[in-house]
This record gives sequence, C-alpha cells and structure tokens, in this order.
Amino acid sequence: MRMRLLPTTLALADQVRNFVIVETAEAATRLLMPEPSILLGIRYGGYAEQLDGPKTRRLPQTTLTGLRDTARSMHTSAGGGIVLAAFRPAGAAQFFDLPAEGLFGTTIDLASLVADADLAGLCSAMTAAGDDLQRVNCLERFLLARRRRPADTLVSEALRAIEKSVGTIRIAALASDLGVSVDWLAKRFRRTVGATPKQLASIIRMRHALSLYGEASSLTQLSVQAGYADQSHFIREFRSVTGQAPRRLLKGGEYC
Repeated sequence: MRMRLLPTTLALADQVRNFVIVETAEAATRLLMPEPSILLGIRYGGYAEQLDGPKTRRLPQTTLTGLRDTARSMHTSAGGGIVLAAFRPAGAAQFFDLPAEGLFGTTIDLASLVADADLAGLCSAMTAAGDDLQRVNCLERFLLARRRRPADTLVSEALRAIEKSVGTIRIAALASDLGVSVDWLAKRFRRTVGATPKQLASIIRMRHALSLYGEASSLTQLSVQAGYADQSHFIREFRSVTGQAPRRLLKGGEYC
C-alpha cells in the first residue's frame, strides 16, 4: 500500500488538515481507527468495501464519512486509488449543507449533497489527472468553489482547547470557561463537528496514544503519557474502540 500526505493550500488551511493519497497494488484489508474529523473521499481506481461482521457494503465512488467512536474494517481491491480530504473537526460544515451529526458513524454518497454535473466534472478530472498533485488540485478547486459558511467562533475556540490538551481537557471546565452549559456546547458541536466534545476528545486522545506506541517503554507509560488514569483505563477504552486487546493489535500493525 502506498500512502502519501500532501499539505493543503493556504486558502483551505483553516478547513482542511491535509490531503491523503492511498493506492493499493494488491487487495488488502485493514482496520481503520476513528479519525477526529469528517473525511471526503474521491476514488479514481478500484473499489472499497466496508466489512461489518457478516455484512459487506461496497462504497460509492465519492463518499463523505462522519466521525465514529469505533474502528471499522475496510477491504480495498487491487489497483485501488483514492484521494481523501481530511477536514479539520469543524471544517466540513463550511462546505456541505447538512447537520454534521447525521454523519456520525456512517458513510454517505456525496451525490446526495452535490449536483450531478459538479460531481461528474470532479470525477472526470480526477480520473484524467496524471499524478498526485494534479488530483489534489482537482479536489482543492472543487472545495474552494463550494465554501459558503463562516466558522462557528465558539466551537472554534473550544476545538483549540481540546486539541491543545490532546483530548485530556475536562469538558465541564471547558464549557464553564466559554460561559455556556455542557448541553449547549454539545448541541453546537453535534451540528458543526458531528460529535459531542467528549466524543471528539476521546478520539483525539486515542489517536495520540497510538502515536506514542513504539516510543513508550510499556503500556503503562503510554497510558500515562496519553492522559489515561492508568493502564487499565487505556485498555478498556481501546477494547471499546477495536474489540481487541491493544498489545495484539498494535504489534500486528494492521491498522491505519
């Protein structure tokens, strides 16, 4: 599998974290860990299937995937290729006319939100593109033409605090600092981010823990560095996300 991260342009830097090119020469199945933002995907080669126990769902060529609090298994065919736009937590809400909370835990066809002609033009340009940079440029132009909503300043301020703490901040204290109730903050988050502050913080903290694997000398050290109360706390959270023990999955490396 080839994976390449590409930076966004300055014009989209506040909404899009980065772009990712993923290509698979051979068929592969991997576990995808929860991401802290909505993902936009445009497939230009092969196909992908989401595996949910005995059920298999082939995904459309263009997708919008919401936040989720559990990992998901994905099978990609040989010759697969996709460009992903990884939005910042509240970024997608500035481009698409839907409550982000409706995306939680699911993947929808972008065709349900974008005019047929616009989507056909994007897919055609993506297929004709000769390299990674050209494909990313196609997606950047598409997004720049769609941006229409300003950012929610309250949510933006809360997001900065959550990200700065790497998901360890107490949400009640955060809401108090912002002068709003926990329920009101959660409502604003669900509408623009697609998850509550607590859900987002948990995803960010778990992602941080994964990034520490290999550097920490033990699961105990990793757990403390990532902000969990202790190793048992981290293991419980990890099992709730993946259904597996952390040592077994992390050693195997079959996750993204």
